[in-house]
Amino acid sequence: MPYRSRGYLWCVFCLWVLTGMGCAHTVSESVRQQAVPPVPFPQLRADPDAYVGRTVIFGGDILSTRNVEQKTFIEILQKPLDRSETPQVTDQSGGRFMALCDGYLDPAVYAEGRQITVAGRVIGTHTGKVGEIEYVYPLLACLETHLLPRATAVAGYYYPYPDPWYWYPWYGYRKPFFYHRYPFYYW
Repeated sequence: MPYRSRGYLWCVFCLWVLTGMGCAHTVSESVRQQAVPPVPFPQLRADPDAYVGRTVIFGGDILSTRNVEQKTFIEILQKPLDRSETPQVTDQSGGRFMALCDGYLDPAVYAEGRQITVAGRVIGTHTGKVGEIEYVYPLLACLETHLLPRATAVAGYYYPYPDPWYWYPWYGYRKPFFYHRYPFYYW
């Protein structure tokens, strides 16, 4: 096999793998099929009783987690979802909703500020307080929940000018990546 053909096949294979990685959804296919057609959150918020029994997929930031006997209430600030059903990092929100999940969910894991995607059935409303105001939440019975990992920051190095000491002919005229990431290799 000629050299050029092998390179072409590797490019096609890598492109195929990379496009397949972008198609992962957080909610299972069967539950996603039950949620078709999707219900917009503003419509659900305006009249939750009209959608009782419908399966919906919403997500956002956890505001509080409260355990009662054999159940857990999760108060969530709704955020728009991207194509893979994960909440976007934005200040846009349609309001709050409440998810009622079976069993005990640890409030230390389902903590305030974490992002979550909930697929569930609309079962009505729940009345609570937000500050001094009575608030009517749309209430979902959890079918699936997906808690996103906590965001972490990684420190990097910034070099404001090119350094002539980085160029070495035996590394293709530049040092390998670990010289840039770990400064103790310089001496």
